[in-house]
Amino acid sequence: MSEPVVDQARQQRYEELLQQIGGALIGAAQQGWRRIDLIAKIAEGVQDFGLTVIMSDNSFAEVDPPAAAGQALLELRKLMYEPSRGAWLSARYVINPPGEFRIFYNYDHDPLWEPPIPPAYLERDLATYPRPAEAVPGWLRRTIEQARTGQPETN
Repeated sequence: MSEPVVDQARQQRYEELLQQIGGALIGAAQQGWRRIDLIAKIAEGVQDFGLTVIMSDNSFAEVDPPAAAGQALLELRKLMYEPSRGAWLSARYVINPPGEFRIFYNYDHDPLWEPPIPPAYLERDLATYPRPAEAVPGWLRRTIEQARTGQPETN
């Protein structure tokens, strides 16, 4: 049985976005890199991208993430949204030479924004990418509820 056309188009776009991200990251790295490691934290209206390039001598450099990678990650997050699961909160894209890559998605754990973002962004994100109540992580539910009631966060 073949996949519906929508799923095929979605899968094709997913693969295109992953290639765009990888190409942009490789283009931003200096010659002689050993690993490229991008961490993306995204909520509706705010994003943080951290890119580290590890060189063959084990030194590393913080590199400004290319805008093309950031744009592709924003689109990727929208594309991957599932009503039963929500949208991922952070992702890690790792490339090893010559071009082998892995990407990991975090749907449930606090991405630990530094500095912390206002809870209103998380509330807006949950409104834009809703999840069933049982799929909302406890930390996210507590953060939003404490912001609504004006109570300070407790860990």
